[in-house]
Amino acid sequence: MPLFQILHIVLIICVVFIEQKKPAEAIVWVLIIMLVPGVGAFLYVVLGSTLGIKLTKHFRSKKLESYANMPLNAALEQSTNEAFLDSLPLSQKDKRAIAFNISYNQSPLVFCEDATIYVSGATHYEALFKDIEQAKKQILVEFYTIHNDYIGHALVEALTKKAREGVVVKVLCDFIANIASPAKMFAPLKEAGGQVHRVKPYLTHYRSHRKIVIIDKNIGYIGGMNIGKQYVNESKKKPWRDTQVRITGSGITMLRYYFLKDWVCSMNSKAFARLEEDFYLNAVSDTPAVSKTSLSEQLPCQFVVGGVDTDNEAIKCSYLNLIQNAKKRIRIQTPYFIPDSSILDALKVAAASGVEVEIMVPGISASFFLTPVTRWYLGQLLSLGAKVYHYEGYIHAKTIVIDEEIACIGSVNMDIRSLVVDDEILGIFYDNDFTIKNNIIFDNDIQNSRLYTYEAFQGRSWLDKVKERLFLLFAPLM
Repeated sequence: MPLFQILHIVLIICVVFIEQKKPAEAIVWVLIIMLVPGVGAFLYVVLGSTLGIKLTKHFRSKKLESYANMPLNAALEQSTNEAFLDSLPLSQKDKRAIAFNISYNQSPLVFCEDATIYVSGATHYEALFKDIEQAKKQILVEFYTIHNDYIGHALVEALTKKAREGVVVKVLCDFIANIASPAKMFAPLKEAGGQVHRVKPYLTHYRSHRKIVIIDKNIGYIGGMNIGKQYVNESKKKPWRDTQVRITGSGITMLRYYFLKDWVCSMNSKAFARLEEDFYLNAVSDTPAVSKTSLSEQLPCQFVVGGVDTDNEAIKCSYLNLIQNAKKRIRIQTPYFIPDSSILDALKVAAASGVEVEIMVPGISASFFLTPVTRWYLGQLLSLGAKVYHYEGYIHAKTIVIDEEIACIGSVNMDIRSLVVDDEILGIFYDNDFTIKNNIIFDNDIQNSRLYTYEAFQGRSWLDKVKERLFLLFAPLM
């Protein structure tokens, strides 16, 4: 049998038996591999295979789990204590969501002493750079993109200064998303002793989209903002609106845990072989000092991470759980709205059941192929009474607010890539006051938006309808 045929048989075995893809996806890839020899195999390796990612995560996590999982296991043990949960001012809806994420996603309940929301890049960068300047021991940075512009250079310069002072500095960024940011941009930081890893250094559409910063083990940031001048309204798409949250307290331990797991999986083989277990152990097990403030006065939250290195579609299912338990209102802000069928159906059921569904997307076109698809999905909800707002600018925020009780802020776009494909992080906050703040932000954004009606959707041109049907075929890759 020719080697070429053997390769195709091996790939088909991978699709069906090893990767265990969903039936519909598996059938598509088997047909592509069989009907377009050579090209089909290449497309599968680039666009469909997750085997390398899963194996890397499995073997490296396996080697480290005996000591790396200590903070996770300790937090989970506390989170599952019924007496402990009963002592907290949580609603039944909160407890159901918490229980789901503990059971399904192994995401423990943790606590923040303070959570500050930033809705502009200027205020976010001011706080971030100030925290970096005051760092004493450790700075861990993970962004999808660190742009080759004056904001990106300012970050590298600030980190380089701290590295020269002896602060441990580690930086992760996505390989493909940072092709335009040359290695020489980070050279001063490396020369000063800092470390920079580009995540997933191969050609594939499975990317690292997380945004995490941890400073001195007691300050953390997550949200939708990367590093670049567009976040301070210096791009063609403006005004640019985004959301980031700065948190303090013992909950930072879990953010650091997730960062360091990403760090370990980003190492080359030689670096991984030399990994100092005592550094990793101390880095993840040394938690911030316990505050004098009682836990009942702190902000309970969970951090959920998602990606193709597991098969449980963590973030998508977490969203499904929240949507299905909403009683009054669901508010979503996202740059694109391209949900998979389960999320779309859940929102349809909610809207048809009388839950107020509000979705805010950019008024500025995201791209010539994303905008038609987003419009088509929004139309499915408009027909059931949902409200859609076009923000007068480019809203890049990734937030969800459920009733008056739960608020979500993270790196997750409401599209299939973020929900099930890319590496993402989601913060779920169970605090009424914090949720009210997010609702106020949404209300303020409505003042800078225009309502998109079902009548306007129905009146779109025949060319728009053609674009929708054509580009919908590629929705899973968007």
